[in-house]
Amino acid sequence: MTVRIRSLEDAIEHARRGLKITAHVRLAKRPIVLKVHPDLDIVEDREAYLLGARFIFRAGDEDHVVDRVYVLGFPCEDPEETLLNRNVANGFLKEDYHRLRQSGIVLLEEPYFEV
Repeated sequence: MTVRIRSLEDAIEHARRGLKITAHVRLAKRPIVLKVHPDLDIVEDREAYLLGARFIFRAGDEDHVVDRVYVLGFPCEDPEETLLNRNVANGFLKEDYHRLRQSGIVLLEEPYFEV
């Protein structure tokens, strides 16, 4: 049986059908640049960051990678906004971890974002 896991929902569905799946999770704060967009009145490039997770699902002898973005933020934001972004991302992570565990997926770790 060929297994394709392209999203968390795919992994959950396979696990509910009885496939044994384990998962590693790697968090990252990735810098990006928002490019000029004349239709949106963005007149200069702007630095930003993404808080995201890479889920590496092991099903049988194959690994499947799913990337998920939780928050877009800006380096110039004040500390309260940074804390809020972290808390929002961690809230979504907590929900995802719960959904994965409920389906029978074994999470080998459950990291959260730190400031």
